[in-house]
Amino acid sequence: MSKTILLAVDTTSHTAAAADLAYDLAAATGDRVIVLHVHEFAIGRFGKIQVDCGEGEGEKVVSEIVQRLAGLGLAAEADIRRTHVGQIARSIFAAAEELDARMIVLGSASTHDVPRIPFGSVSLRLLHLSTRPVLLVSRAPEPAREHVAATAAAAAVATS
Repeated sequence: MSKTILLAVDTTSHTAAAADLAYDLAAATGDRVIVLHVHEFAIGRFGKIQVDCGEGEGEKVVSEIVQRLAGLGLAAEADIRRTHVGQIARSIFAAAEELDARMIVLGSASTHDVPRIPFGSVSLRLLHLSTRPVLLVSRAPEPAREHVAATAAAAAVATS
């Protein structure tokens, strides 16, 4: 069995939760973690244009995660790839196959209107493509406004 976890990341805030979970899994099993970012390119009238994030942002996120994981004692490596628009899930799947990853971990910042469904477009496509386990890490739920208001009111009462 492979001793590799593929952590697919983008430049959004939900990546940190997926990286934390990948750390927990790898620390418990001794797996190495490959931190993957896939740049998405469109080819049009004016040539090839990167559309996924600003220049160097993906590399920065990957580098920070690799440094943090390595600093915590894990074997971690960076992997940056490129693909055409709409092909990120296929690229993640291809990387997992190539690396013989035992698991794919990625964050999900779902924008669906239906609550409690953590699937975004890339994660949903990857679930349908992959023959390997895919672990989706949902973003942390935001505290309800009522809870925040009640906590603030309790703090105000405690200080009076």
